Amino acid sequence: MFDTLMRLYAGGKGPLTVAMLANAVIKGWITDVEKQEVMATKEYEKE
Repeated sequence: MFDTLMRLYAGGKGPLTVAMLANAVIKGWITDVEKQEVMATKEYEKE
């Protein structure tokens, strides 16, 4: 699941938001650390 979320969020291929990432953490699909990693990738690609 982490790889899928990473691809969608970082690649901009889907309507994945920070709120959706938080929901994935709540559901136990990814950890909070993985959520932060996905979000950091998005910030990295903007630069």
